[in-house]
Amino acid sequence: MQALDLPAEQIAAAVGARPFILLALMVISAVGALLGLVVVARLAERHARALWGRGVRAFAALAAHPATRRLSARFPAVARQLRELSAAEYLVIHLGLGLALSGAALVFVALAEGVHGGEPIVHIDLALARALHASSSRAGVAALRAVTHLGSGAVLTVVALIVAAALLWRRRRVLAVGWLIALAGGGLLNLALKALFARPRPAFADPHAVAEGWSFPSGHAMGTFITFGMLSYLGVLFVRTLRARLAILALALAWTVAMGFSRMYLGVHYLSDVLAGFAAGTVWLAACISGIEVARRRPSAAGERPQPT
Repeated sequence: MQALDLPAEQIAAAVGARPFILLALMVISAVGALLGLVVVARLAERHARALWGRGVRAFAALAAHPATRRLSARFPAVARQLRELSAAEYLVIHLGLGLALSGAALVFVALAEGVHGGEPIVHIDLALARALHASSSRAGVAALRAVTHLGSGAVLTVVALIVAAALLWRRRRVLAVGWLIALAGGGLLNLALKALFARPRPAFADPHAVAEGWSFPSGHAMGTFITFGMLSYLGVLFVRTLRARLAILALALAWTVAMGFSRMYLGVHYLSDVLAGFAAGTVWLAACISGIEVARRRPSAAGERPQPT
């Protein structure tokens, strides 16, 4: 196994010695993941009606089953909401979000198992962290300290309150409650995951920054991902032009990647910590947006909907 692990460690050390390469790889990976979701959403929207028809026929027998009828009778509100969703709404929103949730959950589980079991990812983490620390510059450390400060819990709390107040002022109560649940719940989930895995942070004789608490998954990466993911979701709802939507998504993507990079550059997180933070953030974000979309389609919330996108 060591013979197989050595090249990966050498690659990690070489990438860490040139931080801009690591940043470029993170950007490329993030853009690729986003484009993949866009393609899935486009395909789902294009073939929504045909796929919906097949799905209706496939689940007709299941719907007629006595157990399904009992569940529908016990939870009439859920059954009603599912019936009211159109083909495009169901497939584009929930299929796309479900795909993101499932994929991110698999990534998180793989990372968690690798970290817990001392698999090659741990050696890659160490090699990359040491190389980044050795290749860091004073200017880079100063700049990324400012970046990482903007991902702190205090700053995100201020952002959460400002956005919630703006949504309430616009009488978007469902979105305001969903926004607060997404951010507060994401913070609590991160604390629970940190306590569960209890991974120590990277240790250096001359650290660039000192952070408290456990390392896995990164709270800054996860919190920033959820916050800017929700801001992107709100932007898509309220902004009309494609150019403005793309600008919002690009800004959110760039800032999230910069936050994750800053945590590694400053030596307070490993690569797997940051990736796990993004993965866990994706799972929670997808679940929250899916729940908000269902809530927005309730008859009582119909007056709160923005114009169709």
